[in-house]
Amino acid sequence: MKLSRAALLLSSLVFIGSLVWVAVTAGDVLPAHFTGSGQVDRVESKSSFLLTTGGIGLVLIGFFASVGWWLPRLPAQLVNLPSRRMHDYWTAPENRPTLNRKMAEDLDWMGAASALLLAWIVGVSGSTVGDSVSVWVLVVPTALYLLAILGYVVFMIRGGRYSIPKD
Repeated sequence: MKLSRAALLLSSLVFIGSLVWVAVTAGDVLPAHFTGSGQVDRVESKSSFLLTTGGIGLVLIGFFASVGWWLPRLPAQLVNLPSRRMHDYWTAPENRPTLNRKMAEDLDWMGAASALLLAWIVGVSGSTVGDSVSVWVLVVPTALYLLAILGYVVFMIRGGRYSIPKD
């Protein structure tokens, strides 16, 4: 199993575990939204929270996990790459399997990060006592997630991951 796929699987299990933990330990009403200052501004029943958050998370994880299946079926004209030259190279029949593998791995990593952020948010909602949380509990993980995703995208585009090999 590829490391990226193992990371996606493990982070998905962490997300599912956070849902189970909240289902077992949380009260009947959970914070469903926080303001920028950490104040709870919307609450939901536990079942509504778990169904909504769990559904969104599982659809998102399913999207990331299925890239290896649907990407090879996607017509070349729908694949977006930074330049026409890169597009022509990577969507050529002899190079397309490598492109599909690389993109699936990249999206596995992004899916793993997304599942971990969702697990954190579920955990924060499930453990919030009162009508607010420290804003840092929300800001730091979200900022780290955004920096990680942005850094990975820069690595993909500028770091040579999809550069055309020299002859």
